[in-house]
Amino acid sequence: MRKAVLLVVAVGGMLAAGTAIASAKDGRDRVATPPGGPAFELRIDPELDARFGPRPVNAVRAAEIVVARFGGQVTRAELDEEGGRPIWEMKLRGARVGEVDVDAVDGTVLTR
Repeated sequence: MRKAVLLVVAVGGMLAAGTAIASAKDGRDRVATPPGGPAFELRIDPELDARFGPRPVNAVRAAEIVVARFGGQVTRAELDEEGGRPIWEMKLRGARVGEVDVDAVDGTVLTR
């Protein structure tokens, strides 16, 4: 299964909610710029992206949720599936935890 890699590039402080993330359905790299926060790598499997369609909680919102709860900086977000639902696997640096999963539908932080 081929994975598309997106780089989310940002300038400044906290991550902002509601930012659209570029789609990777064609498997090419994309760059999206949220209106604040550090850059992080974004991996979206085109098959999962197509199956789940637009998700109420995008990667930027998921990163905002985990940074607010655990501190540190998100270095990578990857779209995955757990129990038939889309989740964001978030990797953190400088936080109390190294990895956190976030439900891409309702934003619930899932234990690992």
